[in-house]
Amino acid sequence: MFITNQLKRILSHSKIGHKIGYGYIIIITILILGIISGLALGDYYEKKAYRQLQLANQKTLLLSQLRNHILQIRSHPKTLIVVVDDSIWYEYEINKFILNNQKINYTLSEINNFLYNDNDLDNKRIEQIASKYRYYLDRYEKSIQSLWQKITPISNNDIQLNKLNNQDIVIELIKSQEMQNFEIQFEKLSEALSLIIDSAQKNKKNAEREMIQANLLRIKIIFSSIIISLIISTISAIYTGKIIAYPLEKLTHISQRVIQESNFQLQAPVTTQDEVGKLAASINQLIQWIDEYITELKKAHKTLEQRVEQRTIELQQALKKLKALVNLDGLTQIFNRRYFDESLQREWQRGRREKSKISLILCDIDYFKIYNETYGHLGGDSCLQKVAQEIKRQVKRPSDVVARYGGEEFVILLPNTNLKGALTLAEMIRNAIETMNISHENSLVSDHVTLSMGVSCKIPEQIEQYKELIKEADDALYEAKENGRNCICYWVNSS
Repeated sequence: MFITNQLKRILSHSKIGHKIGYGYIIIITILILGIISGLALGDYYEKKAYRQLQLANQKTLLLSQLRNHILQIRSHPKTLIVVVDDSIWYEYEINKFILNNQKINYTLSEINNFLYNDNDLDNKRIEQIASKYRYYLDRYEKSIQSLWQKITPISNNDIQLNKLNNQDIVIELIKSQEMQNFEIQFEKLSEALSLIIDSAQKNKKNAEREMIQANLLRIKIIFSSIIISLIISTISAIYTGKIIAYPLEKLTHISQRVIQESNFQLQAPVTTQDEVGKLAASINQLIQWIDEYITELKKAHKTLEQRVEQRTIELQQALKKLKALVNLDGLTQIFNRRYFDESLQREWQRGRREKSKISLILCDIDYFKIYNETYGHLGGDSCLQKVAQEIKRQVKRPSDVVARYGGEEFVILLPNTNLKGALTLAEMIRNAIETMNISHENSLVSDHVTLSMGVSCKIPEQIEQYKELIKEADDALYEAKENGRNCICYWVNSS
């Protein structure tokens, strides 16, 4: 109870950040300790199981080698019966017996060393078996050596007789009571050895299972520490929410009332000295400042509205000027190709609705390339400017569009105009350009600048048909050039 009260007292005087920090420290500590303990215990049991697995493998290997070597020396007498007549094979089998006997002695020494370092329950049985093997192997070796001494070397004079005598000696040894006793003892020891090998195999499987269990134990401990950390973090979150959320809810309620009611006389209660209490005091100060500044803001707002309105008018005027610059050709100061394309599509749509005619005049300065070569590009630019402005003066209606179509070509769009009206205007423009009497001494038509003009007229029907209006005017312009230039041709629909 004392510890609980002290803990509550410490937390009540702590800052919110410190309270949250204590919770995180506890959570992280438990998580780290759980992971470390899980890894440590898992490694301990895994190493222990791995050691047992190594011992079981070593034991199985040594005992299996011992059994195999003994089987080979046990078969030595029977092998001698076959090779006794061949001195080379006879010597080979004797050397093989000696080598296997050395391997057995070496394996027995290894088994003794293994038993010294291992404390398994089967070690006493293995030690007894090894001791018996040594005893019977020594006696068996002496019997085999005695057999070797009895065998007579084969002479060339009487090979068959010596062979039969030697085989009889070997068979007699095999059938002797002593050799039969050896076989019985070796068989008993081999059976006991097989049982121990089976036991070692079982130990090996147990060690493998223990390794798996060690890994599972590691995972369980780590998972448990994570679960515990999550539980503590949940409890900490609930507690933190309780000590922080309630004062914040009151503070939020006051703030919402101030916003909704525009009542800047409200004040938030300051009940604590922690961060929430300081926040409440700060909000109260802000409310007071807002109440003081609200009048000044209203006055500034009214002034700002007036300035914004004035600035908007200025921006609209600037935008109109900018649009005009975007749509004008920089050299001739008449509309450019982009504006013409937009105007044609717009007037075409209106003509489709109203079923009214649209006419188009396409103009080209005759032999303008020669003009440029004669008077230079500056002179050519001056000529284009004069011709463009004169065409613009001749077109009176606001709805008509005069634009530079490209290079020395100009185009006039005439909404609600039939072919006769378009031809009349084209003739006025041609005459006006001739009247200007702009010198063109190398022209093949006249000594002054002239225009060739093509005229087309259509009632809009399909959306994309406006392209045909341009093509027909262009074809008429081509015909005017073919007819000697400084003339007007118009498109006649043959259908």
